[in-house]
Amino acid sequence: MKKIIGLIVVGTLLLGCATTNVNINANVTDAKVIVNGKLLGQTPINSIKIKNNSGRSYQVIIEKEGYKTYQGTLRTEEKTGAMVAVVIGYSFCWLVLPALLLINVKYISGPMPDQYFVLEEEK
Repeated sequence: MKKIIGLIVVGTLLLGCATTNVNINANVTDAKVIVNGKLLGQTPINSIKIKNNSGRSYQVIIEKEGYKTYQGTLRTEEKTGAMVAVVIGYSFCWLVLPALLLINVKYISGPMPDQYFVLEEEK
């Protein structure tokens, strides 16, 4: 029983630390993309791995000469993959552990796979 509980806890932690492949695009090509202070490249960017972190925001800056710099955040979503841990928890430990897993599921989030930004021309 202790091994099963250990596997469930480890599985839940791994789901919370998973990464998402993110595509970042804008209405202009070759715009610099910076996420959380790290230069990722130029638009369009395909399949950049970004960690799913509870309660974390992903600050994004997109800039290109002749356009206003965009500053904002990546759109995020709750990850449903953690529901697997809840089902396993209910199957093996029907009293205490499922409640803890439900709390964890509510807060596991990460960036949406497709991000699109619009840069305005400078006047």
